[in-house]
Amino acid sequence: VPKGLGLKADAYEDVTRWRELSKLYAFMAPGKVSEIPQGLDRVRVTHYESSGLRQTGPWRWEQTAVIDYVLTDRQVVKRVVDHQIWVSEDEGKTWYRENPPPDFFQ
Repeated sequence: VPKGLGLKADAYEDVTRWRELSKLYAFMAPGKVSEIPQGLDRVRVTHYESSGLRQTGPWRWEQTAVIDYVLTDRQVVKRVVDHQIWVSEDEGKTWYRENPPPDFFQ
């Protein structure tokens, strides 16, 4: 795993677990974010487990994370599977998430 990507994926996990979830959209390529969903402040992540990064092409890596969370306004426990696609267009200098973060309100 390229060092920069490993650091980026670790930071993404940290934000998912401990920070404001709207910050997940900062991991996407500039201009790729259409709209940040409302209500992410009502989501509390309780568990994050990833499969580990695997290369799927030149400068393209993927991983899957299972995220357990609670909707705090209803005390409902839920789970979402987050299929992450990470790409670099500058030979590994910067890494961005190609697909959007998971939908916590499905």
